[in-house]
Amino acid sequence: MLHTRRRPQGRRISSAHERAPRLRLAALGTGLALAVGALIIVPTAAYADDSVPDAGDSEVAADATSTTEATSADASTSTDESATADDAVADDTASDDSATAASDDPVTEDAATEDAVTEDAATDETTTPVVETAAEDATVEDVLASDPEEPTITLFAEAAALPAEGDACYPAVCITNGTILLAVNPTAELNATDGTGSLAGPGDVGLDYLPTNNDSTSPGCLCEGWGVADPDAGIWGGANLAELGVGGRNLTVESFTYTDSTATSVVIVSDDDGDPYLRVTHEYIPSPATPNLYQVNVTIQNVSGAAIATIQYRRVMDWDIEPTAFNEYTTIDSGTASAITFTSDNGFASSNPLSGPSSILFTGDAVDSGPADHGALFDFTFPGLADGASFTFVIYYGAAGNETDAIAALAAVGAEAYSFGQTSTDPTGGTPNTFIFAFGNVGGTAIFSEPDTTVDTTTAVATTEESTAVTAVALAVTGGTEPTFAGLAGALLVIAGLVLVGAAALRPRRA
Repeated sequence: MLHTRRRPQGRRISSAHERAPRLRLAALGTGLALAVGALIIVPTAAYADDSVPDAGDSEVAADATSTTEATSADASTSTDESATADDAVADDTASDDSATAASDDPVTEDAATEDAVTEDAATDETTTPVVETAAEDATVEDVLASDPEEPTITLFAEAAALPAEGDACYPAVCITNGTILLAVNPTAELNATDGTGSLAGPGDVGLDYLPTNNDSTSPGCLCEGWGVADPDAGIWGGANLAELGVGGRNLTVESFTYTDSTATSVVIVSDDDGDPYLRVTHEYIPSPATPNLYQVNVTIQNVSGAAIATIQYRRVMDWDIEPTAFNEYTTIDSGTASAITFTSDNGFASSNPLSGPSSILFTGDAVDSGPADHGALFDFTFPGLADGASFTFVIYYGAAGNETDAIAALAAVGAEAYSFGQTSTDPTGGTPNTFIFAFGNVGGTAIFSEPDTTVDTTTAVATTEESTAVTAVALAVTGGTEPTFAGLAGALLVIAGLVLVGAAALRPRRA
């Protein structure tokens, strides 16, 4: 009889219990290995994807650019090529015919060469035309009727376009920026006897504040002017209607151009022999910094043919502040301007810088001096100029509705010296108008500072820059937005590893 031997039931249970922990540990190990390996693979793949496409992208971009340029070039030249194809064929045919003719008739070719040599010789013997300047009173007809002995080119000087009698503000022109109106003469001083036809209206006009239509330099006396001098040579020239009349003294208007809002006067100051000595340009333009000021760029150039050791300049005006003309308060502050050598309130003084100092109530600086019929005088001494050299400084004319606004206007342009003219009714507040006469680029610093309205944006800028940097780093790590094969594989490995780990951890234990 056969007997079957059975394994005891208790032993089988014991063997299953022993295998379960080992399986769970194997699953955990495999899952962790997959997850860790994937975490290593993903950044490596991303780094590789980021480092390679840069060059590829640039090459693609370059190829695209080249293709675009080539396409554009083809498009732009295709028409020309098709249009000139027939001409090119014709030219080739003509060239072939010419070559054949030349080879068949060498004598003709030699003759042509000799003719070319003769023509070159004739060109070399041509006389260079003489260039001359026509006399001031010469006409074109006179020049054409003359019989010069040799070829001559005659130059005619263009006369300055001066205002004509009957024009508004004649002999000056009235210019305005909508707030300030100036009557500017061709010789660069202010004032005119009649503003009819301009925004100032009938009557004297010089420096007008349009919001009140009050003037400040023309009532009673057209006393506003300037002068420039070489003190060593005793040569000077200047302009002031009240003192010197129309045209000034020792001045020739080289040019005078103007628009509704600008005017530029260029004059020549002559020496005792009538030869050019200094060129003086006054360019009147609206201030770009404030509507309450006109800016005058004054350029003095040495055209004497020799060095000049010292240049002096004077600007003078009689304040007549409406509505209390002939009875005003005057303020002068010369600041730290090193070029200023003298100031006073004598607005009736000569425009000649060599005439010496004078005053009415004070010299130097003063605040709210008056009331009286007086003005402002500024003398400047500038360094010498080599022949042909020049320098530029700035004058400001303007007005505001009160002293506070006038100071703000001076702060806006950084004025280095100034004078205020104010009515006798409100010298402190400066209403209804405070008139302004100021200077810049005269060796000083700004007297008034603009209010500090700057917003501190340092923190905001820094935050923006930091955000931009972080974004750039993130883009570099990911290598763009398109997924790569290595990246997907790594992600799948991570998921598989986590699944195995989770399954091993959650697998129920059998009894």
